[in-house]
Amino acid sequence: MRNLLLLAMIFIARLSMAQSPQKFTYQSVVRDASNNLLQNSPVGMQISIRQNSTTGVIVYQEQHTIQTNNNGLATLEVGTGSIISGDFTLIDWGNGTYFIQTEIDPAGGTNYSISGTTQFLSVPYALHSETAESAVNDQVNDADADPNNEIQDLTLNGTDLTISNGSTVDLSVLQDGVNDADADPTNEIQVLSFSNDTLYLSNGGQVFLGDYAIDLVDDADNDPTNEIELPTNANAGDLLEFDGNNWVAVPPTGGSAPGTVMYIYDGQSCPAGWSTQQINVAIFGGVPVDACYTDSPCTVMYIYDGQTCPAGWTLQPIGAAVINGTTTPVDACFKCY
Repeated sequence: MRNLLLLAMIFIARLSMAQSPQKFTYQSVVRDASNNLLQNSPVGMQISIRQNSTTGVIVYQEQHTIQTNNNGLATLEVGTGSIISGDFTLIDWGNGTYFIQTEIDPAGGTNYSISGTTQFLSVPYALHSETAESAVNDQVNDADADPNNEIQDLTLNGTDLTISNGSTVDLSVLQDGVNDADADPTNEIQVLSFSNDTLYLSNGGQVFLGDYAIDLVDDADNDPTNEIELPTNANAGDLLEFDGNNWVAVPPTGGSAPGTVMYIYDGQSCPAGWSTQQINVAIFGGVPVDACYTDSPCTVMYIYDGQTCPAGWTLQPIGAAVINGTTTPVDACFKCY
C-alpha cells in the first residue's frame, strides 16, 4: 500500500460557551504516489479513531466522499460521515491516548490505497472538557456522567405505588386519615334523611329545623306557627276542641242541643244509652206507656208496626198504640247526632 504524503493536517474543534458540537474539522493535502497533487478530484476517505496506539482498538470509524480543491486540499468534519462502527458521541477522550487513521481512495470509492496515522494532540481534547463538565454537573453518585438516567416515573395501581426503576409500596396498610380505629375509608359514609321538620343522619344525630324558624309547610306564607296539626287518635264523629294548650279530638256531647223523648209500651226496655221514665198510664193512646229520654240530640219517628226504618236509623219495636189517641199499633225509628 502506498504511503500518504501529508503536507498539512489540521484539527479544528468548533467550540461554543454552551456546548461543544460532537465533531471536528480535519484537513489534509493529498498527493499520489508520484508526489503529484490530486487537484479538484473526488476522493474516498475512511477515518478511524484508534485508542492507545497506532494499531490499537478502533473505537469509531466512518467514511466520506469529498472533493479536493486547486491545492489538493481535502476538508471534512469527523463525526458527520457515514458510520461504519462505534458512536462518536460516546468516545471518552480523557481515557488514554487516541490516534486518527486516514485511508484514501484517489478514485473516490472505497478501495483505499493511501494510509496514514497520527496521534491526537491537545486541540481535539476540547471535546473532553465537555465530558468533564457533564461529570461535574451530574450530582448523582451513580458511577456515570449521565444526569438524565436518574429520572423515574411514579404510577398508582389501586393501592400500589410503584417507582419505575425501583420498588412498590402498598398504601392499603396506611391509616385512612379518620380517627375511627380502623383503616377502612369507606365506612364513614352516612345517609341523610328528612322527615317532617327534622333532618336525620343514618348513623346517629338529628337536627330539628323548626328551631331555625324554617317553615316547612307549603301554605303560601312564611309563618311556621300557624299550621294546625290534627290529632292522630280521633274516632269517627269526633270534634276538634282546643283544651287551652292543644287541639284535641273529643266525642260530641249534648251541649246546648235539645234532648229527645220517645214513648214506648209500658214495661218495654229503652234503647241502650237512653234512660227510662216509668209512667204506666195511657196518656196518648189506649194503652199505658213509659218514656225513654236522652240528653243527646236525637230524632224520633213513629212508623206502622212491622215496617222497616230508613237506612242509618235504628228500630225500636213497640207494637202498641202509644200515640195520637189511636188504636193503631206502631214502632219507633230513631237517629242520634
